Amino acid sequence: MLKSPLPRRLPAQPIDLNTFKGLKFVILDPMLFETREIYDEISGTFQWQLFQNLDEPCANYIKNDCINKRVFLIASGSMGRKIVPMIHDLPQLYAVYIFCADVEFNQEWALEYSKVRLVCNDDDKYLLPLFAVDVAQTNTECADAFVRAVKNDKAKEKYTKALSNLNKYERFRDVEMLNDVTKKLQQLK
Repeated sequence: MLKSPLPRRLPAQPIDLNTFKGLKFVILDPMLFETREIYDEISGTFQWQLFQNLDEPCANYIKNDCINKRVFLIASGSMGRKIVPMIHDLPQLYAVYIFCADVEFNQEWALEYSKVRLVCNDDDKYLLPLFAVDVAQTNTECADAFVRAVKNDKAKEKYTKALSNLNKYERFRDVEMLNDVTKKLQQLK
């Protein structure tokens, strides 16, 4: 279940290529020992950081090792409830997704934290489509930064990845974002 009927786009956060060090994907869940292939496809990396049951090392990792990165965190309900208050205000934390069995209970505490994008018990139906949109938004913002730096090949790569995520995985069509990315990609041809 989503926190709101339709996901809202995250506020634009322009990227400064002089300080930006990329994206980081973190999972904090005692039940996950490896990522599913679809998570890797959406993120574009097989370099996920997995924590199985210790919220403090995960929080320290995000605080200390992810400076100047955009962190996407997927956590179980019980782990999320512990870690989100510790890291929510960190600038590197971009989005949190809570994947749990008890959606109602976890939605209560999650409402206090704006970076918690959703609380759900169905990753295929809710988490993955929203995750794809959020990664697409970040790829678009990276591409925009590459355009400003006149690095058009890198910009094309990021816009293409964003467009792929939006077309392949998005469940709640953000037509405006889709049109915007398509237009920007066409301008680089």
